Amino acid sequence: MLAVRLWLGSKIFGPVGIVGVRVAPKRMIKWNCEEPELEALRYAAANTSIPIPRLYRAHSYRGHLALEMEFFPGCDILQVCWRKYSQEQKAAIVDEVSGYIAQLRQLEPSHLERISSTDGGPCRDIRIGSVRRFGPFDDSLAFHQCVRGGVPEEHAQKFFGDEVMRVHRREYNIRFTHGDLSAQNILVRGGKVVAIIDWECAGWYPEYWEYTKAHYNSVYLPEFYEMLRQKIERYDDELKAERILWDRMDQPLDEVRA
Repeated sequence: MLAVRLWLGSKIFGPVGIVGVRVAPKRMIKWNCEEPELEALRYAAANTSIPIPRLYRAHSYRGHLALEMEFFPGCDILQVCWRKYSQEQKAAIVDEVSGYIAQLRQLEPSHLERISSTDGGPCRDIRIGSVRRFGPFDDSLAFHQCVRGGVPEEHAQKFFGDEVMRVHRREYNIRFTHGDLSAQNILVRGGKVVAIIDWECAGWYPEYWEYTKAHYNSVYLPEFYEMLRQKIERYDDELKAERILWDRMDQPLDEVRA
């Protein structure tokens, strides 16, 4: 039955990029999903007022998880339409986004130091690896060793330098994190945020992770990120350290696997 719905949807409504197919005017099925995204959508819907796609059902399709969720017609991703808005509209959008980040950061983890997916299992993050899940970790120190591709602290100083290791030795509070809050994952219409999408990287991470991950693709829209930096807590040391790692060992799980 699901295969028939997907076939009909592709003929009537067409695909949604490369991630799925519309099966109704305001409904889509996103395929090749993983459990962390399902967990995060349910948790954010139950614990925040952030506009997110309503989740209707989880399917199994060709051995993978597929999520049937709300589709938002007539919207643009912020990356595409940012430049057409007035400064007042841009400021209003940034205010909305910073407010949603504040909501996420107010949520309390079940384990104060544990880095994990929403429900406590392995994480999924494109910054760490393109395919594999990782963790969970008992604390930030263990997480940071994974970020370094498994290089232990006694050897990491020489390879990564002081700026990285100063950050990796610090203790951090754990905060609920969207994990990919960049301009291509913010849907807008008429100068207002309609939805925050793509929650597959969400989970419990060190408090700076939302800030640094939001900059992971900041080359596309520097003005937005500069305005956002003025509204949320900044982690400039951590961003500097991450940029070194993006250059030397981005997606470390892929490096290890290779």
